Amino acid sequence: MILGVIEDLLDKYENGTPEEKEDSLNSLKLERDQFLQNLKPLVEAGNSDAQKIYNKLENLSF
Repeated sequence: MILGVIEDLLDKYENGTPEEKEDSLNSLKLERDQFLQNLKPLVEAGNSDAQKIYNKLENLSF
């Protein structure tokens, strides 16, 4: 479930309307550290989807 939420925010940040981009950017700024923390156990368990999302979040520059 968390993967879908984060993927949706990242997609809107990358491909959304200007309003969606701004909203998702604000959400990502606020929740980035929490998202990374929540993804870490999935990454450590070998979840490749979680790893891709984790990498995207880590590479975001605000």
